[in-house]
Amino acid sequence: MENTLFTLPNIEVAKVYASWGMDISFMVNWSITPEQYKEITGKDFKPAE
Repeated sequence: MENTLFTLPNIEVAKVYASWGMDISFMVNWSITPEQYKEITGKDFKPAE
């Protein structure tokens, strides 16, 4: 897949970001599901209040 300005990050990108120690919670419900967040981080996703 070609990377363009309009390409959304996917679960593979989320895994890379998480491996770099980045908080990937901003990607939930946009690029990944709450279940995928838990799979990657081992933590339940808690939306900001």
